[in-house]
Amino acid sequence: MESSKGRRGLLTRVHVLGAGAVGLLIAAHLRRVGHPVTLLLRTQASVDRFVSNGRRVVVHNDWMGAQSAEKVWVADGICAEHPQTTSASSRDSDYARIRRLVITTKAHDTVKAYMSVENRLDAQSTVLLLQNGMGTYEAIQHRQRASDQDRQKEVKMKEGEPSFVIGTNSHGCLRIPGEKFATHHTAIGELKFAVREPLHKQTIQAPKSTDEILNAIQCLELNTSVVGWTELHKQLLLKLAANAVINPVTALAGCRNGYVVPQQEQGGRGRGSEHHVSTASMVSSACAEIAAVYARAYPQFGKELGAQTLERHVVAVARATGANRSSMLQDVSAGEATEVDWINGYLMRLGKQHGIATPVNTLLHTVVKLKEAAADADVLAQE
Repeated sequence: MESSKGRRGLLTRVHVLGAGAVGLLIAAHLRRVGHPVTLLLRTQASVDRFVSNGRRVVVHNDWMGAQSAEKVWVADGICAEHPQTTSASSRDSDYARIRRLVITTKAHDTVKAYMSVENRLDAQSTVLLLQNGMGTYEAIQHRQRASDQDRQKEVKMKEGEPSFVIGTNSHGCLRIPGEKFATHHTAIGELKFAVREPLHKQTIQAPKSTDEILNAIQCLELNTSVVGWTELHKQLLLKLAANAVINPVTALAGCRNGYVVPQQEQGGRGRGSEHHVSTASMVSSACAEIAAVYARAYPQFGKELGAQTLERHVVAVARATGANRSSMLQDVSAGEATEVDWINGYLMRLGKQHGIATPVNTLLHTVVKLKEAAADADVLAQE
């Protein structure tokens, strides 16, 4: 697929579903280079609040120096609507149809988010998925197969299903409670994307919208690139390993990512060194377990995803993001559901599928779920 890096090309409308930190960052950057952008918000009340706030997204570049002219900037003229606002009688119109869709919801919300706009997608549409963890694309495909069996979808089947692009993000960003439609870009990373071949049918020619959404995303000042699926798949598996270790450990210990870095890199054996020894042992055990799962599930990668490679990657990510609070720690602190089912849970399911035991990931998954349940119990106790 031809790259258009550095070339704006056609200014095509992009719908963004998921108004969290990442979704707002991408929507703002798309609008900044001139693309028409529509935010798909969960409720009509959210749409009304966005409109009353001036149809704008504020980006705080926290990674920049305090005196930078680009420290804070605003993307104006963004549209917003509820996914089901369009009436059934007008869904055949060009306005109702969604040709280029970016979904940036939490992993556990992705299938529901996709189903909320499924009737506005067809074979000429392209959906870009950008979540933590893995398995959301497969879950959408499974849901579509189940829906085909549960209800008649003759019209949908004639129209066909959309193409998919999968992405991975290493930019740091977050939202501050109380701020209206603002995102804080805390650390520079990169975005990588690849076209995903369908699971249940032979490879087909990608629609024009696939080129259009990739061209649009590559023009953003977010270190974006398009790679082949094999390369992206490896990057996703490396990121999954890092998330499977750093996220639950920091969420359970209530600490920043740097806690995962070996104690000797932090200067001596001070207070708490015994805990770091235990953490280092857990990191090694987790990476060995993940490597065993990968070796059975994805033998084509060989030593590229071996235990030592994974451990070095996990420590490197923890070191580079040492001052950050992981997304799972933020979720646990806020009493919200985590993405552990799509991180450690995904590895558990993959291990079971290929006959590899996953006791470390099972333990981490179980304790994080207990933490979630405890938070729910606290909320109920306060009511």
